[in-house]
Parts: sequence; structure tokens; C-alpha cells
Amino acid sequence: MTNKLIKVIEPCGPPVAELLDRHLSMLRKAGLDVSYESLGLSTLSRLEEAGVLARSAQISDALHSDEVGIILSARGGYGASDLLSRIDWERLAGLERKCLVGFSDVTALQSGLFTVLGWSSLHAPMPGSPLWQNGATITNLINLLSAEGRDPWSGNIKLSPVTGSKPMTGPIDGQLFGGCLSVLSNLIGTRYLPQRFSRHILFFEDTGETAPRILRDWRQWLDAGLLTGVRAVVFGQFTECFSDLAEARWLLAKLAERTPCPVFSSTDFGHIENNTPLGIGAEATIDENELKWHFQADAS
Repeated sequence: MTNKLIKVIEPCGPPVAELLDRHLSMLRKAGLDVSYESLGLSTLSRLEEAGVLARSAQISDALHSDEVGIILSARGGYGASDLLSRIDWERLAGLERKCLVGFSDVTALQSGLFTVLGWSSLHAPMPGSPLWQNGATITNLINLLSAEGRDPWSGNIKLSPVTGSKPMTGPIDGQLFGGCLSVLSNLIGTRYLPQRFSRHILFFEDTGETAPRILRDWRQWLDAGLLTGVRAVVFGQFTECFSDLAEARWLLAKLAERTPCPVFSSTDFGHIENNTPLGIGAEATIDENELKWHFQADAS
């Protein structure tokens, strides 16, 4: 992509206005061309028909605009999946690709763009959320956004093998895909999630779920055959899900026991302040307890 406008949209819940204003000002001071218009809708009104239409019109305008190169979600929450059936996918197929930046509920839209159009996205912090904390992670994101059109995007996260996992016999290569586990699980059986993930490295995180619900989601992935041919799975942080660290470790071990490929954990991404950017659709390699990813020159 060439250097173009960063369009901030509200596909999910309402952003925290004062935080969003402050963080967008910071992006502009970093030299980024950022545009934003508030929808002015409450949490509940966004889920009504008029709210769905307003949100779908906003993302459609951004996706179809020749001026926009990057679409940055203001915040996650709920409601992104309502927009999938409102998007004119056939028309988008003939347009220049855009990169959607965000995570959490935005995962539904990122999965749709990847599955239907083959477009890459960035699992990364959102400026209208309290989880956006100015530090190394945000500096990393700004550097990626600033490098648009010059250098292919890349990044890395640290990994730890999970107890009970299948052994790793050498470096693992694959295409990176993932996001919020519960959001992606709700897309199984739709046109917005791939029917197979052969040669993929999958990454997952979540918040507000319990260990039984996470295991239930994972059983659905297994029974749907979606883990067949997967090279590796990386679990990030599951926040507000466990009573203590022992329960979290227990869950990771149970997930690894059920998974037919090497499984790793990472403290570098999730619904956390240190949500290190990960490229959905990027080429990735796992070696020496590190995952490195990069976009091809024409995909960032």
C-alpha cells in the first residue's frame, strides 16, 4: 500500500471519548494522517437496526474510499458480526486492499476480510480503549503505521512451550491467523471463517470467559476439523477468566493435550496493555521460543 489516510471507525462499542481524542492527537503529532467522525451512538442503540446501518455505512465508506489505506477501529465490544452480511464483498474484490487494525470483537471483521478477500489485518491496540497505554507497544504500533508504503510490516513475540504439548522437531513456518477465540468460534460454519487451516500458525486470546467455556469452544474447533494440518497454536492472555494462576496453567495443559500440533503460550498479546501487534495473514516462523512474522511487500 502507498501512504494514505488512516480512517478511524466505530464498528463495535462506543469509544471512551477523552481517551480517543488524546490518542488520536498523539498519532497526528507522530505525523500520521488520521480522520475520525463520531457516530454519537450509545451502546444499546448501536445494536438496533438504525445503529447497525450507521456502523455498516461507516465501515463500508472506509473500505470503498480510494483515500483510505488503513482502517483503525476505535474500540471493540460487541456488534461487529452484525456488519458482515451488510458488506458488499463482491464490490470490494475489485478494489485496492485495506488493512483493518484492532482486536477483540473486531476479530470478526478481520476474519471476514481474510477469508472472503484474502486481505491482511493487524491484531493490535485500539485508541478508544483504556487498554491503550502509551509505552513500547504503542511506539511499536506507531512505527508500523508510519512505515506504511516503505517497508513491509514485521514483528515478534516471545513464546513458552505448554506442558503436554506435541514436541517441536524444528523451526515451524506457516501463515499467521487468529484473534479472539470466542468471536472466531461463533463464525464456524459461516463464509467468514476459513473451512481449513492447513499450513497455518493460529493464535488465540480472550477475556471474560471461563475454563469450561474455553474448552467448549476448543472442542468445536476440533470436531469441525479446523485444526487438521495446523502447524502450531499460540495462546495469549485469557484475562478475567480464572480464579488463580494454577487454573490458567491447568487450562493450557488441557488445551495442549487435545491439540494435534505443538502448543505455545505468550504473555505478549491479548486483552492487555502490552498487546503486541500481530499480522493476520502474515508469514510467520517459530524458532527458539520466539514467533517472528512479516507481511510480503504487497500485503502490508
